[in-house]
Amino acid sequence: MIIPSTPLPKAEKNEKWRHLSAYFVLALAARTKRSIETQEERNLSYAIVTNQVTGDNIEARRRERSIERHPDPLGLNVIYAPEEGVPIVDIILVHGLGGTSQKTWSKNRDGQYFWPQKWLPLEPGFEQARVLSFGYNAHFASAGQENILNIADFAKDLLFGLKYSLDHTSQGLEIGKAPIIFVAHSMGGLVVKKAFILSQNDNQYRRIMASATAILFLSTPHRGTDLAKLLNRILAVSLFNHSAKIYVAELKQNSPALQDINEQFRNIAPRLQIFSFFETHQTAVGPKKMMVLEKDSSILGYPDEVSKPLDADHHDVCKYSSPRDPNYVSIRNALGSILGRVSKSENITCASATNSVDMSSIKTLLAVSSSPEDDYEFFQSRRMPGSCEWILQRSTFISWLKDDSNHMRIIRIYGVPGCGKSVLSAYLIELLQSLGHSCQFFFFREGDSAKKTVNSLLRSLAYQIAAQLPELRAQLQQLAEDATMLEKAESRVIWQKVFISKLCTLRLRKPLYWIIDALDECESPQLLLSLILSVTSMQISLRIILTGRDTDALSTALRRFGTSILIDHLAADDVKVDLELYVAQEVRYMRGDRHLQTRIIQRVCEMAKGNFLWVHLVLKEILQCHTEAAVQQALEELPMELSQLYHRMEAILSRTSRSADRGLSRTILTWVVCSQRALTLEELSEALKPEFSHILDLQLTISQVCGNFIVIDNRSQVEMVHQTAREFLAKTPGLDHSVALGSGHQDLFMKCMSKLSSVIRQRNERPLTQPFLHYAATSWPYHLAHCAASLDHSVLLALARFLQSPHLFSWINSLAAIDCLITLVDAARSITSYLRKKSEIDAESSPLTHRLQEREIIELWAVDLVKIVNKFGVQMVKFPGIIYELVPMFCPITTMISQQYQRNRASDSIAVTGFASQHWDDCLCKFSVGRDCQPLQIISTGRHFAILTSNGTLRLFDTITNQPWQEIHHGERVLCFKFSASYDKCATYGLRETKIWLVKQKRQLHTIENPTYAKALDVAFSSDESTLVSCSDDKSVRRCLLDSPNPGWLVVDGDRGFDGGDGSTYNSPRRVAFNLAGTEVAIAFRGFPLLVWDVEAAKVLGRCERNSDRNKRPQDLYSEVGPVCWNPMTSHVLGLYQDGCIFKWHPLDSFSHEVRTVESGIQCGPDGVLFVTSNKDGMLKVWNFQHLTVVYQLSYHSPVIDVTLSANGRRVYDLRESFCNVWEPNALIRLAEADEKSSETSSTMAGSTKFSVAAEGWVELSEPLTVLRVAPRTTLYCSGDGNGAVRLGEPNTEAVSQISQGFMPVVQITWSHDEDYLVTADLGGRLIVRSRESPGDPDLAARYSSFFETKTGTGLRQILLSRSAEYLLIVTLSLVQLWSLRTKSMISTRPNVLPFSRWISHPTEGHLLLQCCFSEIRLNRWSDLNEITQLQLKHRPYQMDIEPEDAPDPSKRPSTTFPIQLDETQDAIDEITVSNTGSQLILHMSSPSTQRQRTLTYLVIDTDHLATGGVSMGTTIIANELPGKITRNIARIIGFAKKSPRRAIYGPLSEAKLGSGDALIFLDHDGWVCSIVFGNPLSKDTKITRHFFLPQDWLNTDSLRLATVSNDGRFFCPKNGEVAVVTNWLQYEFAE
Repeated sequence: MIIPSTPLPKAEKNEKWRHLSAYFVLALAARTKRSIETQEERNLSYAIVTNQVTGDNIEARRRERSIERHPDPLGLNVIYAPEEGVPIVDIILVHGLGGTSQKTWSKNRDGQYFWPQKWLPLEPGFEQARVLSFGYNAHFASAGQENILNIADFAKDLLFGLKYSLDHTSQGLEIGKAPIIFVAHSMGGLVVKKAFILSQNDNQYRRIMASATAILFLSTPHRGTDLAKLLNRILAVSLFNHSAKIYVAELKQNSPALQDINEQFRNIAPRLQIFSFFETHQTAVGPKKMMVLEKDSSILGYPDEVSKPLDADHHDVCKYSSPRDPNYVSIRNALGSILGRVSKSENITCASATNSVDMSSIKTLLAVSSSPEDDYEFFQSRRMPGSCEWILQRSTFISWLKDDSNHMRIIRIYGVPGCGKSVLSAYLIELLQSLGHSCQFFFFREGDSAKKTVNSLLRSLAYQIAAQLPELRAQLQQLAEDATMLEKAESRVIWQKVFISKLCTLRLRKPLYWIIDALDECESPQLLLSLILSVTSMQISLRIILTGRDTDALSTALRRFGTSILIDHLAADDVKVDLELYVAQEVRYMRGDRHLQTRIIQRVCEMAKGNFLWVHLVLKEILQCHTEAAVQQALEELPMELSQLYHRMEAILSRTSRSADRGLSRTILTWVVCSQRALTLEELSEALKPEFSHILDLQLTISQVCGNFIVIDNRSQVEMVHQTAREFLAKTPGLDHSVALGSGHQDLFMKCMSKLSSVIRQRNERPLTQPFLHYAATSWPYHLAHCAASLDHSVLLALARFLQSPHLFSWINSLAAIDCLITLVDAARSITSYLRKKSEIDAESSPLTHRLQEREIIELWAVDLVKIVNKFGVQMVKFPGIIYELVPMFCPITTMISQQYQRNRASDSIAVTGFASQHWDDCLCKFSVGRDCQPLQIISTGRHFAILTSNGTLRLFDTITNQPWQEIHHGERVLCFKFSASYDKCATYGLRETKIWLVKQKRQLHTIENPTYAKALDVAFSSDESTLVSCSDDKSVRRCLLDSPNPGWLVVDGDRGFDGGDGSTYNSPRRVAFNLAGTEVAIAFRGFPLLVWDVEAAKVLGRCERNSDRNKRPQDLYSEVGPVCWNPMTSHVLGLYQDGCIFKWHPLDSFSHEVRTVESGIQCGPDGVLFVTSNKDGMLKVWNFQHLTVVYQLSYHSPVIDVTLSANGRRVYDLRESFCNVWEPNALIRLAEADEKSSETSSTMAGSTKFSVAAEGWVELSEPLTVLRVAPRTTLYCSGDGNGAVRLGEPNTEAVSQISQGFMPVVQITWSHDEDYLVTADLGGRLIVRSRESPGDPDLAARYSSFFETKTGTGLRQILLSRSAEYLLIVTLSLVQLWSLRTKSMISTRPNVLPFSRWISHPTEGHLLLQCCFSEIRLNRWSDLNEITQLQLKHRPYQMDIEPEDAPDPSKRPSTTFPIQLDETQDAIDEITVSNTGSQLILHMSSPSTQRQRTLTYLVIDTDHLATGGVSMGTTIIANELPGKITRNIARIIGFAKKSPRRAIYGPLSEAKLGSGDALIFLDHDGWVCSIVFGNPLSKDTKITRHFFLPQDWLNTDSLRLATVSNDGRFFCPKNGEVAVVTNWLQYEFAE
């Protein structure tokens, strides 16, 4: 139609517009249907495998298109919701102009293609996502009056729907509780943006929209379209009574409404993840086609926006033909990436019973820091549509995929470097996920230290499986609750704990599919294969694909393992079609005619040899040519091999780059080749400063100065184009851009040192959030370890300067703040490694040049860095600021950290004195197990360790604090005990009964009667914890089914026992040990070789004949076997022969391995890496299991009863006499925290040998103190120990003198108020009264001499001197005696009718003493012990929480619980604390509670109520309980001290006023010494002030029981037989 240019008459013009409008409206209303392109049938195998809607199905549905046009619902409607549990995310679809809530998203308006309902919920990972669609009346062709609605009205309607819409059960949708993802088409995107803007000023909607996390815009006209104005003009003159629409007018280009929306939305967008998809095809409008929306209008242009074209017109950007439609795949993948990140958020939990486990705790357990989705998305984005599908034609793969048997199948896909194996892996992941399979994957990356170890692979796979399997989540939650950390665990430990013990015990309904890419880039592929091989005998359905280069070592390993399991090998060589697709796509938009493009495709594909990397690099070079001749020349000069191509790339880079840029290019290449992990653009930019500052566009600069060697991935990480490129630059010297690894690491180390020294300055900063600084702080040890040692001392000097600077403390503080103290151990290990290499180099030069002073400083710091993690790590993670002052003061004075602190220490700062030892020791803790019983056995269970005592009590201790945790009382002597694999259950086998316990609940599950005349030597749980097995001295193995109604012992094959297998008659077993699963038992007899018995098959599995016994005659006796144990990881038996030799033997082997030594005890560690032995001289040795070499040994005078290793291999626990010792030497810490390479490869041997030489020590631990008392007026203190020694100490001079030596432990010490008398008593009842003779004598022993001595009898409870020092009170369990010191005679004696009361001298009336009981206080005269009156105690909450008079007595209300003693079965007063002014008493009261625990309550009494003038017989006085907030924080009350002005150690000082009164000093549950001002009215708001913490090796029950404080604020605490004194601490407040 041609419209004349001359003006028409008005009537004629209107007639023309009517005809034109009718034409356009009819065209638009008819919605001319468009054909669906027929799918090519090039992939019949894919159709068979996927069974998706493709090909003929589409054609049939196109013919059967429904003619029904029911209107779609308006408002917000749920179209899919999870069947179980709450949704983890809400996906909300908003249609555009002329659309509806369902047909907008359906191809050809056919409901079968409604992808949000039909396809999306079936995608893996979308099962717990709820999908909703919002409909509104935006049909522009509707007839009637003019529509006054605009975009803001639609946005308000959307907000209303989000808040008030109901589901099909009329329940609220609760939108906003889960993250929201919007998917908006066309004008719908503007509606969503306007809804965000409106919600900012409306409180009822702000919270809902704050939950939105992402928006997908599909062809949204952010800047409008020219067609809007034309459409409204057409509607205005329509013959069908259409009217112009306001919302259509708002769509015109750059309308004020759009400008306003864009301007306001700009402030909201930064917190959202935005994807913008735009159309690329013209849209049919009547007989014509036109672009409805240009690209510029479809993209916002925001910094983090992701934009992508779709192969569709404006209508079909939201409608798709099948789940394989590339446009649908793009939308699905975008949603999947958002959903993947959202689902990993720690705030998302599932409310259903099976999905209730919070993944955040499992994420911490497995130390998962990066998502595997990142690598998957990177490689998946590189795949061309239609590529990689050749594998669907391979029968091997089809058979692997369709195999539903319950066994393992492996396919190994191998190929040359760069042939697309990683892209193929991404395709296989996508394929498996689309089929609904449970697929886990991992991409090994040589250039990333966190992605090249078996440890990393196992943790990532475990996390992915747990995210998909609720059963495994629940299992791993148990490990997480036990505070197990697997980040640095040896790979075999992770495999055993997670995969063998947990995953393999689950009954999986479907196979698990693992895609493991680039196996050749794994540090220890042989280890991984051996782990996988270990489960071939188990009924677990695994389908594994391994990809990698065909290296000789890997091929050999696979052939060896292929004898035990079927491994199919598949060459990745059928990539011709994929190459052609890739090359054709790349040259599609190249300048030049079709003939030239065809020649390029043919030539490149002919020479590619299946190498995509080669093709990629060659095409980048060809596409830079500007003439056909240049293209032809490039084609003729193409290098044949990848290495030749790298040479050519480097030569071109050298030739074309400017000389000024070569330094920059070499620096960037050095960073990328040598970095521990890939740096981001932002980090690299900071790393290049100040040498290369103000780079305008780093990404562009990298592409120009580094050529094609470097790529930048979708996370802005800078990486080598391929691992082979890294190897080329590192292993090809002499090039302009070669990277020498040794000097490269040195440069990077120096840069890290420079950065740390220039930035970290302030204590209260958390600077590791700055770009590159985190890398510098955590990675400099890695670069130091790889530095090339040379005669140059620059590295040594830089390291020494840093270690002596204040920046060191800032570095440690920052690492503690991010819970990354493991870097300190890495640093110590790297320092040791570098110094060893430096020593070898320096040996060739003069000793005068060796920088010995710096070497010594660095060596000492290497020790300190490990020790401070060991001693203070738990506290530093919670309170990083303690590194500045509190940590150094607890370090020995000869250590570098202490010396550096002392140089800058203020004279009035906190100080610790009293230790004779000036060096670190390996003893972490020593405590008494109990003097009323003998410790027999110790076992480490991970979070706890358990000690069995001779009275049948099993005592469990916390491994972090070494404090008592639980007690299990069997009720009779226990012969043996064992925990289940999960540590949830425990079996104690006694003389008459076996009891099964739930450990955490301390609840008894079963009581099983034991067989008469048979004593079990060992017991074990089955893997599923349903069965208990035992082996007894009657040569019988018995089984007890715990799930049966009446569990009882049943003999396994009782007719034969162990006899008859070889014709021999065995005697009673001497030693027995079950393996971890209780399926095999090792049995040692006198005169016979060790045998292993298969419990399930009831037969002998193997015999261990000593090599020297093989030629014995039948009548000769075999070497006798002593203690035996199992390696839980390798199934080897470890044991000792009677002559002390160690042997290692596997039941399936013929020969054993022996080491000549003299040992008496042996125990293997839970991880199987180490085992520990002990001998009769008290020496401990820790051995490397694989090589049978000593890695650590310790000499100690006392013989060992039992010994074990901790679960992490860092500690050794032993029992000696009545004590438990906890050892944590640096050697074991370094071994436990060593990187995986050193623990999984042959380098283990070198490491072990090194430690066997260096890690030796002799430790002399003093006898622990049993009592400590501080003099009331001076600074003297008196202590007694377990050997009967009594000592006097003076903190000011640090003098200590022994004043007597007895034979029994000292149990009581008391001073007179004037210090003229000192009274001591021992366990045997010997009491000595000493009088002061020479108060000022420098010899402390000469100050007091014996005054008189007596015997008190047994059961001494208390001794007390009157205030006038005239009388002495002696209290035993049965008697109360009163002595006169003046006459040295007994005045009175009476039965002790209240043995659990406590006596105290009256605080204000010196002639009286008080007997405090649980419900009363008795006032007595000192002169004759006669009772004056009795006062009744009324317990009530303290002040603010006073209850009514008729309220029930709350005295039994729980506060703090602690283990009960056997003789404590009634209410008791355990201790009394008196304030310095004497105005208040605190009674420490305990009463029996459930599970043999005692409930502790603190009652405060004003002494005014105890004055004799104001009380009469039976008077009731009020005893206020301490406020609950204070009580809950108290682990132990220490005493009272005088308050003093406070100053801040770290952080802002609180503004709380001091008030009047004494400071109550107590220890909290975190080990901090705290105070409250006691004179102020106490309430729940009373401020608790933290002053300092006690190191971990101080925290044991014996020490804390004796800790005390003097009136002037000196803190006294026993440690290793000495008394530590902390001064100047009360004036400091620690505020974090």
